[in-house]
Amino acid sequence: MNLETGTTRIPIWILVICGVVIVTAGLGYWYYKVDPEEAKLVGFLGGIVTGLVVYLATFLTVLGPLRELDRFHRMGIRGLLANRHDQPYYRRLVKKSRQRVDVMGASCNRFVRDFLDPDADDKVLVDALSKHNQLRVRLMIPDDAHMTNEARDIVKHMLPGINKLRTMFGDRVEVRRFNDFARHSFVLVDGDLIAGPVFDGDRSRHAPAVHVAVETLFGQKYSAYFDGLWHDSPTA
Repeated sequence: MNLETGTTRIPIWILVICGVVIVTAGLGYWYYKVDPEEAKLVGFLGGIVTGLVVYLATFLTVLGPLRELDRFHRMGIRGLLANRHDQPYYRRLVKKSRQRVDVMGASCNRFVRDFLDPDADDKVLVDALSKHNQLRVRLMIPDDAHMTNEARDIVKHMLPGINKLRTMFGDRVEVRRFNDFARHSFVLVDGDLIAGPVFDGDRSRHAPAVHVAVETLFGQKYSAYFDGLWHDSPTA
């Protein structure tokens, strides 16, 4: 019950059970009232009623997992990734981007290489930028003082490619450097957020991640964190 709007949300599984019970009861009543001489109708109704009873029994056995799935869905959880570098998973989201793609990480090199390389055959985010003039891509990475030597070298070779994109799309593609170590690695694509931890060394390379709706409290915290840090950080 939503006290603010005065509305009540009825779960779909309750509607399904009620619908099946009503239909089964109606057909069952008809089955017992029908003339036994009408063999075809008796067989037809009996088969349907039996099928509905079996369906209802099966549905009740999986009701627990369905309710749990519905609870996660209402919480805005859209998926759990065993590996936050699941390129095909990100690709499906990035390909559909229309408004914004915000990325934070230790270097963002893997994301740029997978989706923002203008010279690659498969450059879904470059193609999305070409199709949608309102789309913006913002990359947040630590400054040199908060990077390992390896990460600094990676970024040094990555930035020329970003500059090439800036000549193509102007300020719709931008990199900023923040004055801290990377604590989080996440990608915001329109209404979706995929976020995971950044551990020391290579341990975060295969770290898990959670995919949630940006409208959730979890997603809003990450979005606000990114926007605040973006506002306070200089352009690379």
